[in-house]
Amino acid sequence: MKGVTVWFTGLPCSGKTTLALKLSAELKKRGVLAEDLDGDITRKYLSKGLGFSKEDRDENIRRVGFVCSLLTRHGAVTTAAFVSPYRSIRAEIREMIGNFIEVYVKCSLDKCIERDVKGMYKKAISGEIKNFTGISDPFEEPENPELIIETDLESEDESLGKILQKMEELGYLPTAGKDVFIPDYLRQDLIKNLAIQNFPDLPTFVIHILSQFVSQNSGQGEISKADEDAAREKLKKLGYIS
Repeated sequence: MKGVTVWFTGLPCSGKTTLALKLSAELKKRGVLAEDLDGDITRKYLSKGLGFSKEDRDENIRRVGFVCSLLTRHGAVTTAAFVSPYRSIRAEIREMIGNFIEVYVKCSLDKCIERDVKGMYKKAISGEIKNFTGISDPFEEPENPELIIETDLESEDESLGKILQKMEELGYLPTAGKDVFIPDYLRQDLIKNLAIQNFPDLPTFVIHILSQFVSQNSGQGEISKADEDAAREKLKKLGYIS
């Protein structure tokens, strides 16, 4: 499976990190190699010392983009949740990374202020925090994002479903219910088991496991010839046999 960076951009408190973490958790459940980055982590370990001027913000995003490009190149699905308010730097990291899905997490300013448990907006409105996106600094909306999520109008599960569907459409995730993705760690485990079993090849061993499952759970005995042929066709499609 190809690596890709799913980049979440939007106003502070729009729901970027929440969605990024939900996506990462779902991908890991499916056996996908997933990594997640957000502003708090990178400001502490990657961009310590940078401020919030446009130049410093661009440099922060540039550093994050470089890390994402390395992870993407090595086959990881990387979720990155950053305000990243400026179009020019988002375009720069898109070109740097290559496999890139921009998700605009759109939310009304009033709703973002309502969600702000840290009181950042209140401090920004009073002038205590300078250069705060949405109050004293602009947010440049994406012009052509791969996906727009409206978190003040839809549930988290609805938003997650849209992201997964877009990843499937773009070929970064097997289509749910149509293709079965077997992660490499599981395939290697099957191969190890194959080595101590009396089976000529991995497909035959997998079909044997399916047969046992059918026998134990359906009460219908061994897998039928039709089901066996279907399993073999699926293995061919997944590239495990020629």
